[in-house]
This record gives sequence, structure tokens and C-alpha cells, in this order.
Amino acid sequence: GLLSPVAIREAFREPWRGRSCAAVRRAGEADSTITDTGSPTVHRQAAPLYIDRLRKMLATPRVRKTDVDSIVFEAESRRQEAAAPAATKLGTVKGVFVPTLQNIMGIILFVRVPFIVGQAGILEGLGIIWLSCATALLTAVSMSAVATNGRPRSGGCYAMVKNSLGAQFGGVTGALLFLSNTFGVAMYVLGCVEVLQLSFPATFGDLPMRVLGAIILTGLAVIVFVGVEYVARFAVLFLFGVLLAVAAIWAGVIVHSVGDGKPRQGIVGVSGENMRRNLMSEYKEKAGVEWSFKACLALFFPAVTDPLAGSNLSGDLKDPQASIPPGTIAAVIVTTIVFSIQVVVVAGGAVRRDALIEFPLDDFPRVPRFVVKDLAWPHEMIVVVGVLLSTLGAGLQSLAGAPRLLAALGKDDLVPILRHFAPSDGAEPRKAILFCASLSMCLVMVGDLNAVAPFITLWFLTCYAIINIACAYLGYEKHPSFRPTYRLFKWQVSLVGCCVCFFIMFYTQPLSALGALAAAGLLYKYIETQPGASAHTAHGESELPIFEREPESPSNTDKGSDSETETMCVSPAHRTGPSDWRSGSRFKTARTAMLALEEGDLQFKYWRPFVLFLCAIDGDANYVRQRGMLDALAQLVRRGKGLALVNGVVVDEVAEPSLRKARKARRRLRALLRDRGVQGFADVVVSPSHEEGRKYLLQTKGLGYFRPNTVALGWPTDTKRDARGFLRTMDDTTAMLKTLLVFAGDRVFPGAKDPPLRGRVDVWMVFDLFPAAGLLLLIPFLLLRDDKWTQCELRLFVVSPRTDAGIEDDGKLEEAVKSMLKAGGVLAKVLVLRLGEEDAPRFARDDSLLTPTRQPSVRTRAKLTRGSSLTAEEEFILSEEFSSQPLPPEPPTPVSPPSPMRRIDSTGKTKLTVLLKEHSGSSELVLIRLPPQKREQPPQEWMVSVDRLIEGLRRVILIRESGAEKVQFFQ
Repeated sequence: GLLSPVAIREAFREPWRGRSCAAVRRAGEADSTITDTGSPTVHRQAAPLYIDRLRKMLATPRVRKTDVDSIVFEAESRRQEAAAPAATKLGTVKGVFVPTLQNIMGIILFVRVPFIVGQAGILEGLGIIWLSCATALLTAVSMSAVATNGRPRSGGCYAMVKNSLGAQFGGVTGALLFLSNTFGVAMYVLGCVEVLQLSFPATFGDLPMRVLGAIILTGLAVIVFVGVEYVARFAVLFLFGVLLAVAAIWAGVIVHSVGDGKPRQGIVGVSGENMRRNLMSEYKEKAGVEWSFKACLALFFPAVTDPLAGSNLSGDLKDPQASIPPGTIAAVIVTTIVFSIQVVVVAGGAVRRDALIEFPLDDFPRVPRFVVKDLAWPHEMIVVVGVLLSTLGAGLQSLAGAPRLLAALGKDDLVPILRHFAPSDGAEPRKAILFCASLSMCLVMVGDLNAVAPFITLWFLTCYAIINIACAYLGYEKHPSFRPTYRLFKWQVSLVGCCVCFFIMFYTQPLSALGALAAAGLLYKYIETQPGASAHTAHGESELPIFEREPESPSNTDKGSDSETETMCVSPAHRTGPSDWRSGSRFKTARTAMLALEEGDLQFKYWRPFVLFLCAIDGDANYVRQRGMLDALAQLVRRGKGLALVNGVVVDEVAEPSLRKARKARRRLRALLRDRGVQGFADVVVSPSHEEGRKYLLQTKGLGYFRPNTVALGWPTDTKRDARGFLRTMDDTTAMLKTLLVFAGDRVFPGAKDPPLRGRVDVWMVFDLFPAAGLLLLIPFLLLRDDKWTQCELRLFVVSPRTDAGIEDDGKLEEAVKSMLKAGGVLAKVLVLRLGEEDAPRFARDDSLLTPTRQPSVRTRAKLTRGSSLTAEEEFILSEEFSSQPLPPEPPTPVSPPSPMRRIDSTGKTKLTVLLKEHSGSSELVLIRLPPQKREQPPQEWMVSVDRLIEGLRRVILIRESGAEKVQFFQ
């Protein structure tokens, strides 16, 4: 049977056994008489096409929501076609041409065009008309491209822009259209008031304009509140009144031109002499306003501010793609011709200039003469009634359309504060109607159409500029999701339309234009941060949500069925940022930057922390927490302007179940990265073992020369830890010329919700000055710039072999290290400690026999530091301070020292371990070089030795250099 979209969506949330579609059919039977809008289904018919498609989709382990949406859209379209007779659908003329024509040919045409001609003259008046109509025409071309970019759905211009250009543009456009239509109601009401007071001064002349406007607006609001369906039914009647009024005016011009009409003051009929007098502009101050071309342009532009009226009926059109472009453009062209005739023939040719700019009412000094009423033939009441029908009809349509825009914005949750105006399904947006009427009432209280019209112009122009610039950009970028079929669309046309909109805005009201654009920009950024925006793409689809089948419970797997009982659940999107019009530009920028990147660009002074974190994933596809490493990485990457790759391994054979598990773990990792504020990406691979999987990641992560330079690991504390596998991963990291960071300690690293730490950060340099080319100092330097570490003090412990000079050498070494720290821009307290290499066997060199009395100089040790960047001056300082000591001779054939485990006291601790505990036991963070594994030392024994070294320390970062580090730490 015919299923509603609600039935299909609910079916995907039911438990499924095997490959059956029974749940769909059950949902269809339960929902067969109710549609998704709550109205009874008129007609039901078989729909085997999408039922079969559902069966095929359910036979696959993963179902994308976009696929479900396509079936839901098809089901909804077929249901609507079956429920609604084709006769109710509107064609091009009634659905697009008539509403657009009615909205453009409004109050400005009858009341203000003659006055504009009296001020600007025929030539400049035509310039105002053609400039305004050209803007409307160019915007209509852009909207035609939007309408033909896929199948337009119901919801009007806002929905089409949102579905075609993205939620951000749609939200801003919807908000601007809402304000424009709401304030447009006030313009139509004030125009109606002027017509009543000019036509019936005895009846309405004594009523204040604000009072009469409030009464009319209240009546319109009541009509819309209780019977909005009648507004659309009488649209043709309203347009007929307008056309009849135009015909009466033109007939009056002809009658007065041939001399048969009743003579009136200032009306002379069409004559060459009168057109010559009215040809050029004569701007005069009237009603306290210094009139000019830009003032007249701002006054006239609201007349052509709604070429999108036909687009608002997209849901009621038989074929929106075929109706919207020709209907809208034809209406704009026809109204341009009508306005031009009004300027040249009616106002410029048949009426003297003094009559055009006359203000006949003393009580209303800002209301010009109703000239076209005096021109009408056979009776002036034809024009009066036509203009009243025009203003009231346009006011009703605007007051009926604006609340629906507001309700749609609230329903889409693009602006959360507007969700209160979203009505329940099938209900009228009564709260939105009252709110719109209240806003319009505020503008009616201004009591001056000349002041209200430029204000409305600003919002319409901002809206049109946004639509044009979006279409121009997407067309220029050749965005794959923007594929309009309208042949006349070119991105250059939209660009010209955008430029014209900006020109009119800044020419007429420069300060207000800046304010409007700033408000639109802030609204765009606000919508971009809302959850509702990330749920929409350029085609109204959710951004990569996936229906994933998961076992309901472990017991379900033991029921003996061929396939386990599964539940369809919607997984979250992989990132918070919406897919919008900038995605193409981002890709092109990234592509250009990647292609331009060369080897060495990310070295020396341009080095950034690009960290590959090899995390642990448990059997349930969850991230195994490791001492707050994600928080530490977030702080390091954020302050170093780097990037983090958080990658894990699912141990299994590559098959569909394991890949599905990896996808689940990847989504959870992505969500965790968003929650912790880690700037980077998450990924999970499937491998037969952790060791092999990590090898894959170490070799393949990165693109071109943009590859991680650092690998982060958590120190294993499990009693069943794989020491051999951990050492192999370390050796692989070194072989691939990457720096290794190992995070350890008894406490977790602080997170975003933890208070800042107060204490010390200690860096230990044992028998080596500035290992890893200064990374041992650069990493804490970056961490100390984060809010969690700024209140900590940095200390540098330099552990050097004993010398005969003793304290004197200690002072010289301390001063030399301080000078180098100063050159590197690091403020740290330096402490020099002396130890024999037998007291720190984990850091003793294997390739030399060194005695306590014969040590290489600091200069020699600095040279041995691979990748260091000591300047000649620094080397000179170090060499001078130890010049009295002769360089040691070349050592004899290397002899491996005894195992480090033999150089421990009865407690199992070396002197270095005791010093670490003594000086850094209460420090918040300790950074030290990772002790190397000695020759012939068993892996488990090496890990135990490191455990003893860091025992009792709060937080530790062990650093192992690869020998290829190229960091210019010292300037």
C-alpha cells in the first residue's frame, strides 16, 4: 500500500529480523489512513517500486540516510500526487506571473511615480526605473538558477535557497525576506491610508494617519488570523483591479490628449512641449526633504522588491522548474514596460511639473497629490478602488507570507530563539502572525511612506545581493552540487546583479548599508554555529548520517537465526562544520597548498607539531583513555598551530564485521575529538595485530610532504603488556625519522574543565645538551602557553659528568646554558647537577669508555647533538669556559658497559632515579629523554628500568629523538 514518510522513517527504527520488510508493511497498515501532515489520505495505490528498493536496502549492512530520504521523498511525492487532483496545481501564469505582477504593480506605481518624475524628470526617472528593474531582472535570473538546481520543494524562496545554496544562506535569506515582507506590510498600509485621505478627505481627512493605519493593519491581521486561505483565492481579483486602474489611467491620458476630457488643473494631455519641459530634472526641497536622484531611487525601489513572489508558491506549481524562470522574468519585463509608459507618457507627457510635485493637504504636508486619480476615465473611482485593492491585496499577501517564513525558520531550528514561533503540524502559525503584525505596527507608527520605503529597500537589496553573490560564487567555482539547468544563467550575470545591489545600497544609504551587511554577516556566523545548520547540506540532506545496524543485546546472537536481530540507529555526523558553499574553495585551497609544499618547508623555524597519536581501541570499539593524552595533545597542537592524527587499530581480519566495527570506532573517536577540542582527524584501521596496524599507520599517514613529524604513545602499565611489540613500534618510529613522545605518570593531564595547574614543569637533560635539536625545551614552551599551564614555572636540570673543577665549572655551565636559553626566547630556572655515568647507566654511551676525570667538553657534546643549531658565538662561549681542559683522545675499541640493571642499589634505584624523585617528585610535569635500550637487554627488563625511573612522578613526557630532527630552536 501507499506509505507515508512517517511510516517509512519509523520502520527504520524498529527491530529487524532477517531481511524482511514486515515492519514497513506493519507501519504502513498502522499509518495507512494518516499522512505525515495529519490529514486523511484521499487515495491509496500500490507502490512496489520503492517497496522493492527498501527490501534491497535492508539486505545491506549499512544504509545511508540520503538513500532513505530519496525513498521518503518519492513516497511523499506519490502520496501527494494521489491525494491532490492535478487541477489544483498552478501553471506558469496563475502560479508565477500573476502573483509577481501583482506585487510589483503596487502603491508606488500609482502614488509615487508621478512625484518622482516631477523631481527627477523623464530621463532620470527612466534611469531610476531601469536601474531598479535591471536589479530585479538579474536577481530573477539567479533565482531561476536556484529553482532549476534540482527539483524545487514546497516552502517558497527560503526553502529553495536553503536546499540549493545551504542552510546558512537559506537562513539569512529567510530572515531578510521575513523582515522585508513584515515592513512591506507597513508600506502598503500607509499607502492605503494616503489613498483614502486623498480620495475621501471629508471622511478620513480628520483622522491621524497613525490611527487610520493601525485600524487597517488590525483588520488585515484579523483576516489573516482567521481565514488565510481566502487571500490566495482573491489574488486574481486584486490583480484585475490593478489592471483596470492602469487601463483607466491610460484611457484618461488619451481622452485628455484629444481634448474630450474634463479639464483639470495641471493636466494638459500628451504634448511635445510638456515632455520637453519635464525632460530634465529639477530637484526641489519638499516636505522638509532635499530631493535628489538617490533619494528618488530609494523611494522607488520598493516597487520592484518582490520578483520572488512566484517562487513562494513552488509547492503549488505543476512544474516549478518550467514555471518559475519564464513566469518571473516575464512579469519583470512587463512591469518594466508599464513603469516606463507611466514615466514617459502619463506623468512626463500629460501632466505639468508643478502638478506632479504638489502637496494638496495642509494636515498631511508629506503626502503628494494623487495625480493619476484626476487622470482616470471614465471615473476616478476606478483608480481609487484599484489602488485600494492593490494595497490591501499586497498587504494581505505579505502579512500571510512573513509569518510562514518565521515559522519555517523556527521549525528548521536554524535560529533557536525562533523555535517558539514554529506551530505544530497542520496548524496555522498564529504566534508568528501576531509577532509580524506587531512589528508592522511599529513601522506604521512612523506615519510617513517616504521614510518607510527606503528602509524596506535596504533589506530587500541585502537579500538580493546575498542570493546573487552565492550563485555567482558557486557558478564560478563550478561546484558539483550546483547544477542549474536554466540556460540563461551565467555566473557573470549574478555577479553583475550583486554589484548593482551593492551600488544601490551604498549609494542611497551608505551607513545603513554597512549596518545591514554586518547584521547579515553576524546572522550567517550565528546560524553556522547552530546544530540545525549542520543537519542540512546544499540539497537539504543530513550530512553523512548513517543508519547502522547494531546488535540489541548479546543474547540475541544465541537465538539460532540466520542473522542477528538488529536495530537501525542514526549515527552522528562526522564533524560539526556544515557542508556549505565554501567546501569547493576549501578543497581548491588545500589542493594548491599541498601541491606547493616541498620537502623542508616544515622544518627549522617553520616546524609545527604534527602528531600521530597511536591510541588504543578496545573490543567494543571504544577509545581506551590514557592519562588525558587527548587533552595534552589538544593543548600542544593548539598552541603550536599544528595538527593531530588520532589513529587506532582494530585487531581482526579484514572483513565486513571488522570494517563495520572500525567505522563505529572512527565515529566515536571523531565525536571525542570534537568534545576535547583536538584540532585534527581520527581514523581506525583493521589489522591482524597491533604491531602490523601501527606499521601501516606510520607508513601511510600523510599526503605528499605533509606527513606527521612526531608520534605519540601512551606508556603501557598493564601487567600483560607486550614489551617486545612496544619496542618494535618505537624502533619503527625512529627508522621512519619521526620524534617519539611517550606519555606516562601517576596523574592525568588537565582537561578543559579542570582548574589551571600551579607548580613546576621540569626538563631534564642528562649527559646531553638540547637533545632532539631543542624539542625537549620546545614542547614545554608550547604547553606553558596554554591556560592550563601558564601559572607553572619552567626549570631546566642539566646533568653533566663530574669534573675536577667542581663548583667553578657548574657556574660557568649554568651561565652558558642561560645565555643559550635567552637566545632561544625561553625563561627558565637552570640547575646544574653532576653525576658519574655509572650513576645514570640508562643514559650512558655504549660507544665509549669514559672516566669521571676525562670527559669531552661541552662544545664536543653539543656537536654530538644531532640536528642542533648552535651558533658560532654560542659554541665559542662554551669552548672558552672549558678551554683549560684538553680534549680527550679517541677512545679505544668500544666495549659495552655492563647491564644497567647491575648498577642499582639495594632498593633497585639508581642515583639519577633518586635525584628525579628528590627534585621533581612534586612537579606537575617532567620531560626527559627516553632511555635507550642497551645491547642485549631484554625488552621486559628495559621497561622495568623505565618504570623505576619515572616511578612516583605525576606526569611525564619521555622524548626519543630520531636523529633527523630539524628544529631551529635558537635564533
